[in-house]
Amino acid sequence: MNMTTISTSSKKLFSKIEKYLKNKRVRFTPSFCNGIHALDIFDLSESETTSLIQKMTKHFHLTPIQQVPMAPAA
Repeated sequence: MNMTTISTSSKKLFSKIEKYLKNKRVRFTPSFCNGIHALDIFDLSESETTSLIQKMTKHFHLTPIQQVPMAPAA
């Protein structure tokens, strides 16, 4: 299963992204820990995830700062 995590310290941005993902009918799990809001996105292929991130980055006028490579499968 492919999983992508989007995190932010801004509650306002978190809410906007959460609404955006709901409108796109993307499966995700929200979480909050140590002042960081996170959304774990599930069930998208690598190309679907890349496309979603590009569209969302453009929609919210964001600049991607870091992509963490996935750990090798066991």
